[in-house]
Parts: sequence; structure tokens; C-alpha cells
Amino acid sequence: MQKKKRRKRLRIGRLFLLLLIIGAVSFAFVKFVDIPIRSITIKGNEILTDKEVIELAELEDYPSYFSVFGIIIENKLKKSPYVSDAKVSKGLLTVKITIKEEKVLYVEKETGKKITSSSEIKDDKILCVPYLVGEVPSDKKERFIKAMGKLNKNILCQMSEIKYDPNEIDNDRYYVFMNDGNSVYLTVNKFNKLNKYDTILENVGKQNGTLYLDYGDYFEVK
Repeated sequence: MQKKKRRKRLRIGRLFLLLLIIGAVSFAFVKFVDIPIRSITIKGNEILTDKEVIELAELEDYPSYFSVFGIIIENKLKKSPYVSDAKVSKGLLTVKITIKEEKVLYVEKETGKKITSSSEIKDDKILCVPYLVGEVPSDKKERFIKAMGKLNKNILCQMSEIKYDPNEIDNDRYYVFMNDGNSVYLTVNKFNKLNKYDTILENVGKQNGTLYLDYGDYFEVK
């Protein structure tokens, strides 16, 4: 009888120990899986702030590292009209987000719409791009947008306003008012010349006037 009682106690003890081990392992596993992201690195963003990117990715609460899946985060980021592509990679408790933003070309002054090469965006975000004053004829808008797309971002930021301004010689002529007080006339097929604006001004010196890039390529002092 005593041997039976000992065996019974031994079995109960082993069962209790086994349950204790299983509980400890389960607790450790849950704690391990629940480890939060330690850091988030963001690259490629100029229009969107780091905070906005993190909010778009829904990572503001730094969730569990193991609950974050790259493809899901990428799809969330691509819902923003400013994001044309996104890549997400994971390191040791870290997440790296690399995004490619849409290039905003100008803002329609009348409607407030921001125009990219492929879309229109309507929000209150302030960007360093020119305002389009008035309208560009529908049959010329595609060429105009394509020409604007050739301008470097730093030049777009130096432009204050642009408007369609044809004359009797050329109906593809535009007028640009720069932030420095200078004016520029150019035709749609010569927009890329505006990328050399700073170099042209170095040769002109510190004086305001009008730069004619439509015909003759010369600077007329006020």
C-alpha cells in the first residue's frame, strides 16, 4: 500500500513538474513573440514627414516585431497619393522603410490641386512648387505636364508662378515668375533649359530682369 501511495505521489509530482515546465515555456514564448519593434528607419521621403510615414504604416505604437509583415506595410504606404512605391525590410527588432514619392510639378492656383505626372492631389500640404495661374488649354496640357516633369526639384522650388502666355509667334509659350524677382519666357520644348537657371544668373550678375529662353536666349535688365 505504501509503495502504491509513493508511486501515485511520484506521478502527481512529475505531472505537476511537467505542467510547470510547459507553463514556463509558454510564458517565455508569449513574451518573446510580444517583443516590440525597437527602431524604425525611414528613407526617401521629402514631402511626407517621418511621423506621417509611421502613421500611414500604422506603426506609431511600435507593435510586436513578429506581427509586422513587410508586404502589408508596403500596401498601406502605397495608399498615400504621394507614395509611388515602397519597400520594407526587417532587421534585428528593427524596420527599415524606403519610399519613392511622386514628383509634384505645380499647384493649380484656382483649385488648389497638386499636379503630378500621373495624378491630382487635393489637400492642405504646403509644397515648394510653383502655382499655375489661369489654365493651360486641354490640347496642350499633356505636353506642358511632360515638360514640367523635366525640371529639377530645386528649380521647381525657385519658381513662384507659371502661366500659359502665347504670342503671335508661338502658341506654346509660357511665362514664369521666379522667387528672386526675375521673369522667364520660354516655349514648351525649351523647359529643360531652365535647369541651368542658376548658371545663367552667375553670368548675368546680381541684377533683376527678364530671361528670354523662347528665342535668342538672352537676359534683359529691368
